[in-house]
Amino acid sequence: MKIRQLLLMVFCCASSSLMGQQAAREPLYPIEQIQQGFSNKFVYKRQVIENPLALQIPLLEAKDPEVSLEFNTFKRQRKLMTWISSAGLGVSFYSLLNPGHVTDGFYLSAIGTAALVNVYVGTVSMRHLKRALTKYNSLVGEEPKISFEVKSHGSQGASLGLHWKYNF
Repeated sequence: MKIRQLLLMVFCCASSSLMGQQAAREPLYPIEQIQQGFSNKFVYKRQVIENPLALQIPLLEAKDPEVSLEFNTFKRQRKLMTWISSAGLGVSFYSLLNPGHVTDGFYLSAIGTAALVNVYVGTVSMRHLKRALTKYNSLVGEEPKISFEVKSHGSQGASLGLHWKYNF
């Protein structure tokens, strides 16, 4: 009697996990990058996206830690660029409102430093975005597949195999 109850309980637990109770993975679509001069545009699901920050939803839907880390680093560096730009803008407004208090050398060095740091952080942030897109696009091709393979082993003959690729 106890064995029947145990088997019934195991069957119920196993069947509840097999009846679609697990979260279904959404299909991933590739993201294509189009470079036009100094601007980058992205194509996702046949839509042109001009702002790379708008790629947050498809990139984070992949639920891959490497893609998330690279994209969040990109976002953080873009936020740093806005802070650096606003600091340069603050120096400009201060020199405009108080013309005698800011020397020309300080003004030019502050604005030049802000511009150089912005260019550097911008190139590093685009490198992180490209890494995230490369990893994401490699995940797009990793769909479950079943295929036949025929391999030749030289003089030993050939082998026929069934190849099953599935992400667990």
